[in-house]
Amino acid sequence: MNLHSVTITVTGHAERTVAPNRCTVVLRVHADGPTRDHAAEPVTAAVATITELVTELREQSPSPVKRWVFDRVRHGRHRPYHRDGKTKPWVYTSSASITVTFHGFDAVGPFVERVAAVETVTVADLRWWVTRKAQRTRLARVRELAVRDARGKAETYAAALGCGTVRPVAVADPGMLGTRPSPSPGGGPVMRAAMMSSDAVAADESGPGLVFEPERITLTADVEARFEAV
Repeated sequence: MNLHSVTITVTGHAERTVAPNRCTVVLRVHADGPTRDHAAEPVTAAVATITELVTELREQSPSPVKRWVFDRVRHGRHRPYHRDGKTKPWVYTSSASITVTFHGFDAVGPFVERVAAVETVTVADLRWWVTRKAQRTRLARVRELAVRDARGKAETYAAALGCGTVRPVAVADPGMLGTRPSPSPGGGPVMRAAMMSSDAVAADESGPGLVFEPERITLTADVEARFEAV
């Protein structure tokens, strides 16, 4: 820095909303009964029905299903609480969880309608998200916008000081230049609203079936930059 230059340290911020490219449907299957068989039979039947529905979708070309995961049927039992301390009969339980990840969103609504009609099945969640590959590409653009924001600030400050030339000296993630702690782990970009519960999803009720409108995901990036103004 020469005698007539000024060092300007600023932060830059940018955020953009992007459309998700994956939707994971989370299903819970559960049943109780006085015997293990009474609890297990409806769960086993529900899992078989869901498997058939997913298989139908997987056999389509192109298939709207990217992958699906089935957690084995689990069995248990417990005695209900009685306030007088009496021994009550065992209650047997059976449960399973299934996740189905879609990259063809037109199939999500019809699938949810069909599985929700199956006894013992609960649609626990719909998770809208962006794959890592797509996220990296989109975050690169957001980082670029954050740097431009920082430069714009520096140029404004320089003009207010009567300086005409602004030259970048350093750019870093938040906290790396020692001005303030990083607002996020690792000082990197942040992705917000990547998950949304099923009861918060908007659906078009005017048509014959559910049409889900996925919530857009907000990607944010923050940077610190140092400039020399003359």
